[in-house]
Amino acid sequence: MSKALEKNLIEAIEEVKKSTKPRRFKQSIELLINIEGVDLKKPENRFVEDIELPNGLGGKKRRICVIATPALGSEARRIPEIDRVIERDELESLVGNKRAAKKIASQYDYFLIDPPLMGLTAKALGAALGGRGKRPIPIPPGANIADLAKKYSKTVTVNVRKNPQAMCMIGVEDMDTRSLVENALTVISKIADRLEKHYNNIKSIYVKKTMDKPVKVILEE
Repeated sequence: MSKALEKNLIEAIEEVKKSTKPRRFKQSIELLINIEGVDLKKPENRFVEDIELPNGLGGKKRRICVIATPALGSEARRIPEIDRVIERDELESLVGNKRAAKKIASQYDYFLIDPPLMGLTAKALGAALGGRGKRPIPIPPGANIADLAKKYSKTVTVNVRKNPQAMCMIGVEDMDTRSLVENALTVISKIADRLEKHYNNIKSIYVKKTMDKPVKVILEE
């Protein structure tokens, strides 16, 4: 399917780029994958997948918050991809402060957590993050925080839990078609890998701009 799918994605994305009236903002290009033959009432069939896009998001960088002990926090503040660093004292002040927790949870896309602070993070931000479909991500021991931040700055999260559909942004309208296609194929492959029958569980695929109608991607020649 891959060669045919690549060709048909090129055609669909080119059509999406052309079929629009001018907007006052740069529109995102979104990918929608409809799934069939999967019983989402069974917990083992539900999943959340973080997917690093090979060509990034065309300037729409993810906003990253790091929650860290002082040594890691000092390092994290020097990394351009990290937008905010929260240390223990500030984290403790968020416990029970639902309004402040919700504000922080809404401001950032990914929360990278120093393992010693995972428990306190869950207590301070767990409910606020969960309500927005986000979750604390533990920083692996010995991980390079700069590399991790670069990865998540061009990552999208696909959540398949209630509805048989995977949806995410794959870039913006002024990215070249080849880059958008490579991003789309990466997402489709990762989703197929999570499904029992892989590509056979994919019913249909669409691409669209933020404010425009979706264009169907032909799955077969």
